[in-house]
Amino acid sequence: MGIKIVTDSTADLPFDLVEELGITVVPLKVHFGEDEYLDWIDFDSDSFFAKLQSSPIIPRTSQPSPADFESVYNRITNTGDSIISIHLSSLLSGTYQSAMIAKNTLEDKDITVVDSKTGSMAMGIVVIEAARAAKAGKSKEEILSQVNSSLAKVKVFFAVDTLEYLQRNGRIGKAAALLGGLLNVKPLLSVKDGIIVPKEKIRGKAKAKERLIEIVAEEFGADVKGKAVVLHGNELNEAQELHQKVSQRFAFSEVMLSSIGSVIGTHLGPGVLAIAVLPD
Repeated sequence: MGIKIVTDSTADLPFDLVEELGITVVPLKVHFGEDEYLDWIDFDSDSFFAKLQSSPIIPRTSQPSPADFESVYNRITNTGDSIISIHLSSLLSGTYQSAMIAKNTLEDKDITVVDSKTGSMAMGIVVIEAARAAKAGKSKEEILSQVNSSLAKVKVFFAVDTLEYLQRNGRIGKAAALLGGLLNVKPLLSVKDGIIVPKEKIRGKAKAKERLIEIVAEEFGADVKGKAVVLHGNELNEAQELHQKVSQRFAFSEVMLSSIGSVIGTHLGPGVLAIAVLPD
């Protein structure tokens, strides 16, 4: 009997790692009016942001249904495998609740559902490490212990071009404190206890990039080791530069470069730069 890792599309996982590690990803949905799209299936990051910036329609998002999860859970457990299912913060989405309903419907199956209390690649990097542990043959108890330990210390910091998208989608949380202000001010945000919280304001994208690196050093120490991810929303050149600087500045064993998908992108908007860190 194997251990299978399930997550949802808001983990923004690179496709190659999903395939290599056998991770099952349940998609959330994005709606432009009456048109429905599956996150990372009907839209990749580039095509989503192209539509977001050209469409007069403000998109909205929705979570998978319990039936979506039940179908996935049945398919996996019917082969005798057990499941660890890790999902977007329950304070930002109903995805975790849908997964729990499905789990409770399948009482005879070995399914553990985890509320990550975070999202995007802050969750994704924990999912990747869990899948690596499963592939290495660790027990379910060992993997769950690792997941809980990782979620307690993973952090993400991100700069957004505007708070407009968070505000209009109702996910702004305590970051509302940063609304308003001067032209070209970039809000720096984080996720704490499952919700989006303000960090500070920085004038200009160049300074925001530098400040993201400084925040990592302040939060974890200049000699931090572990894994990191540089994330972006329609900002590949900026992200590549940030990735290079993070790789040079710190002794991380792995620094991934990834992009945010349509669901996270609906809430954060274009122009996002972020760093997620899972310290050793």
